[in-house]
Amino acid sequence: MNALSSILTAGSYAIVCALLTAILPGALEISGTLAIALGMNLFLFCGLVHSRIDVVKETRSIHRKLTGLTNGQMSLQLDIEHAIRDTGHLTEMFDALDLKSNREIVNEMRVLEGLLQRLAEKRDIPEAPAQSANVPGLLRQLKPGNPMAAGKPEITLRALKEALEENRIDLYLQPIVSLPQRKVRSYEGYSRLRNVDGTLIEPALYLGVAEAAGIVSTIDNFLLLRCVQLIRRLHNRNRGVVIFCNISAHSLRDQGFFPQFVDFMEQNKDLAGSMIFEFSQTTVEGNSALEWRQLARLAKQGYRFSMDNLSHLDIDLEELSGYHFAYIKVPASTLLTGMKEARSRFLSSDIKQAMRRFGIDLIAEKIEEDATVVGLLEYELDFGQGFLFGEPRRSRGPEELQSTPQP
Repeated sequence: MNALSSILTAGSYAIVCALLTAILPGALEISGTLAIALGMNLFLFCGLVHSRIDVVKETRSIHRKLTGLTNGQMSLQLDIEHAIRDTGHLTEMFDALDLKSNREIVNEMRVLEGLLQRLAEKRDIPEAPAQSANVPGLLRQLKPGNPMAAGKPEITLRALKEALEENRIDLYLQPIVSLPQRKVRSYEGYSRLRNVDGTLIEPALYLGVAEAAGIVSTIDNFLLLRCVQLIRRLHNRNRGVVIFCNISAHSLRDQGFFPQFVDFMEQNKDLAGSMIFEFSQTTVEGNSALEWRQLARLAKQGYRFSMDNLSHLDIDLEELSGYHFAYIKVPASTLLTGMKEARSRFLSSDIKQAMRRFGIDLIAEKIEEDATVVGLLEYELDFGQGFLFGEPRRSRGPEELQSTPQP
């Protein structure tokens, strides 16, 4: 296109010069030879001017392109610098995550190693004769009407240890719901053991043997570790999930392990909003200054506590609040008909407001019938738990808890 334009321009100049050559002799009275010479010179001059104009245009075009390239290079350089900086930030972040993840895994392995070591230390203890388990806090988990362990022999100590060493211990979860909406707000965790063939071993079958062998705290600590692992796996997807983890007197009094567990929880203080440590009333009332100091370390990191298995309601709410107890579970039957027998300081209609003044939530537990819920609604309770809302079921992992609404 540029070549065609140049040919047309040159042809135009030639035509103009030819016309001038023909006109000049008659107009200026000059010879034809001189007119031809003037025409040729004019043609060359026009060609030079045109060529100069083309060079100037081309130079300006090249300059604009160079300017654009320079600006593009500067922009690209800035983008590269930003990318390098962002890559550095990402690298630092992933390094920190990897370091945190590795630290968490190491900590968990240390706890697990401690549990297995404790089992190994008790390997040579002679097996105790079968005893009847007397642990109300665990027996209450069994649904009324279901066959219990009556008439069945307790498992042997060897079978119990093998179940623990072979990781045949599962986390079971029971929902705690809001009232009257009955929406799941949190879960309570329980431990369940399995035989080699996969059948469930009820607590009534092994607690007597475990108590005699001194490994109840080991079983409890496996449960605590399971809760920690589950919460961490779902933490990035749903921080609203809360799990109540039972800690027995055996675990709390076990100074060979519980301080180590407190260290472990201090290193995982980001889980404080997702774990509630639950103790029976007997355990709480039996705490010495040593146990309270251990719990104070957990409370300092933001962990909260719950009390269940109440035998009476002659309790000091202000004192419990000072120890960072945020929940108290009271049997529904006690709230409806048994306040006098429980030596309660409060009426059923006043207990919720009394607890709320000290920042404690009331959970009505052992709810098994709709009629019980109707009776409890009169007291405007916030939370309920029992087989009416769901039995303890084996945890399938984080996917079952993703949609749990926040309290």
